[in-house]
Amino acid sequence: MKNTPIAIARLAALLSLGIACAACGSRPAVRDQSPPAVVEMEPMVVEFDASAEGDAAIRAYDAQSLFEDAQAAFARHDFAACDTAYGQLFERFPQSHYVHSALYNRGLCLEQLREHGRAAAHFRRHAQLATELRDQRDGEFRWGYNMVKTGDYPTAIHLYGRLLDAPDLGPLDRAECHLRRGIAQFRLSRPGEAEKDLKAAMKLVEEGTEGFVEGSELMAEAHFRRGEIYQRLSHHVPLKLPVKQMKADLADKVRFFRQAQDSYIASLNVKHSYWATAAGLKLGELYEQFYLDVLQAEVPTDFDPVTRRFYFVELRQQLEPLLEQSVAIYEKNITMSERIGAQNEWVTATESRLARLRGLIEANQKGGAAVVPPPPEPVEAVPPLDPPATDGEPPADDTAEPPGDG
Repeated sequence: MKNTPIAIARLAALLSLGIACAACGSRPAVRDQSPPAVVEMEPMVVEFDASAEGDAAIRAYDAQSLFEDAQAAFARHDFAACDTAYGQLFERFPQSHYVHSALYNRGLCLEQLREHGRAAAHFRRHAQLATELRDQRDGEFRWGYNMVKTGDYPTAIHLYGRLLDAPDLGPLDRAECHLRRGIAQFRLSRPGEAEKDLKAAMKLVEEGTEGFVEGSELMAEAHFRRGEIYQRLSHHVPLKLPVKQMKADLADKVRFFRQAQDSYIASLNVKHSYWATAAGLKLGELYEQFYLDVLQAEVPTDFDPVTRRFYFVELRQQLEPLLEQSVAIYEKNITMSERIGAQNEWVTATESRLARLRGLIEANQKGGAAVVPPPPEPVEAVPPLDPPATDGEPPADDTAEPPGDG
């Protein structure tokens, strides 16, 4: 090749191009050949309200913010707001990976609203969508609890029977199954079966805690529920004439009374703050109810009005120590609740009953016809709050419809 100006110019151009490419030509050689990463982001919904003004007219939603709003509402015990926020999440983002955790959390919220039917539906769906056995069990246990609350006892008994056949449960989980099934059996008026389950629950708690049962919620409730069984048995023993029959009935009534008393005291001795206040209330109620039952015993038909009046005056005087004992127990329950800082439905009911009984005793001491107290109002147990779950892994089928609000 001749060193003509044109050839030299072409060579210089090629060299300069080569130098320029050398400065950047190494990049293709080391380029990552893997496909670009795909970042999945939660969808967002933007709504426009023509009736609002300014910035208030536009509102944006995403699943994460609704989930966090619901958790914050639960933490401040605003359960209506919690329910609403989770409902908006299900409605707007049914395919979100937050749905699975939200099902469980909303169930807890609905428990506190005492909407146990809706809660049961949410926990059941949470169990169905679970991809891990632990999540499935969490949903099943809360589902069973709420079925007992709604009165669906046969379904609850079937569920707990299936769980007790499962090999993965430890002693405390099995204890809870026996406890809840025992409550269901009791509500179906099967006291014998109920007591078997409650005794099994106590034995398993002993096993699971290696005997350190102080503060155990399961043990305290098991004793409490056993007390309820014997309190009902005592209350349902009628006192009917003739005298020989009445003496036999009274012996049975007192025997069941003492068994109920022992169970409530055992629940108190576990020293669980919630169930201790519950047992304190029921102990006072036990004496109050016994007083009422004896006042309603059959009276000989040959008593004329004057004899009948003196009979009740004398009976009232003989029974007044029962009311005084009930008052003393209620007072101790209030003192205990103040000492441990407990404030719940049991404490509220204790305060109400104490005021009523004091008035009753005062009226009785003024003489005249016996004053018969009304039957004690039932108190529903609402155990302490469970914390809501944090966001977990998406369910196996997170496109499934969340449960409705019915």
